[in-house]
Amino acid sequence: MISKDDMEHLKGLARVEFDEKETEALAKDLNDILGYVDMLKGADISKVPEMTHAIEEKNIMRSDDADDALASSRDDVVKAFPESTNDYLKVKAIL
Repeated sequence: MISKDDMEHLKGLARVEFDEKETEALAKDLNDILGYVDMLKGADISKVPEMTHAIEEKNIMRSDDADDALASSRDDVVKAFPESTNDYLKVKAIL
């Protein structure tokens, strides 16, 4: 259970100010939360398998392989573009 001194310490750490009524309400809420955490600590999880993620999905994306067909299409684009220098496409200034 959180004492009045603990609440004053927490208020100082958080640099917040509450009146007495709000402090009591917050202390009650924190005690309820800590009681729930204590209840969870008592749960038997010995038969639950360990896991790293909640969902055991595998990566289903395709492999990222280089495609030589793109090189020939790049050359076609450079040739078809109105202006280019050293395989760089020249465009009008945008600014």
